[in-house]
Amino acid sequence: MKKLIILGIGASLFFLNGCVEKSQKYKSLQARLDSLSAVQVAQNAEMESMLADLNDISAGMQSLRDAEHLLTLEAANENKANNKSKQQLNQLKKDVKAITEAIASYKEQISKLESKNKTQSAEFKRLIASLNAELDLRAQKIDEITKQLGEKNQLLAAKTEEVAHLTENVEALDKTNKSQQMTINEQDMTIHQGHYLIGSRKELRDSEVISRQGIFCPPIVSSQAQKANFIDVDIRETKEIPLNNKKAKLLSVHPAESYTLETGEDGNMILKISDENSFWKQTKYLVVMVG
Repeated sequence: MKKLIILGIGASLFFLNGCVEKSQKYKSLQARLDSLSAVQVAQNAEMESMLADLNDISAGMQSLRDAEHLLTLEAANENKANNKSKQQLNQLKKDVKAITEAIASYKEQISKLESKNKTQSAEFKRLIASLNAELDLRAQKIDEITKQLGEKNQLLAAKTEEVAHLTENVEALDKTNKSQQMTINEQDMTIHQGHYLIGSRKELRDSEVISRQGIFCPPIVSSQAQKANFIDVDIRETKEIPLNNKKAKLLSVHPAESYTLETGEDGNMILKISDENSFWKQTKYLVVMVG
């Protein structure tokens, strides 16, 4: 009898359970449960994505701190900055631009995170506020560096212009010095330049280098002698003049004690000048008759 009762109760419960599962209220509750489960999964995924973004932003913020610190040192160092080239300053400007763009990108990411997270906790709000505050601080530092670079760029431009003027002045001075040196060299050459001409009596007479005042008068150097083809020499360096003849006589006026006529190993005469200042004092044109 008990078995029949138990079987009856079980059958009733099974029947009631089937009825509950098929009821509209049960279906509605099940659908709501499924919806809440889906929402929970979506919220968990969103939270994981948000945490990943926050981690990326935090890591990026550290890179910004390091880069901004290096730029501050570079821009603030007066000794280096004053000597920086235009290329170096341009590279610093590129670095500043890259950091500025990174700051703007992080601000945009944070703004998106705020719009995605509808139910913001106090901790989330505090973290977002802290990130925004540091980004604002980084942006302020970059503005200061940009201002410093602008000042250095102006200084570099002024220095470049100054160097250009100095270069022009140096070139003008160098040109003047070269001109003056050329004039000095020409004057020096004129002062220390001597001329000599060696020839037979006939050659000298035909060239109108010598003339005779009378039959019994010795030949003398003509006033037209300078028109002849004299050889130019530096009187400071000319100590000997080979005459290429066994007989020679000086027709131009030179102190006897300032020179000697000596016979060389080949038997030809050599004019040796012992005192060049005295030798060339009266005339810079030496005329030697040979033969």
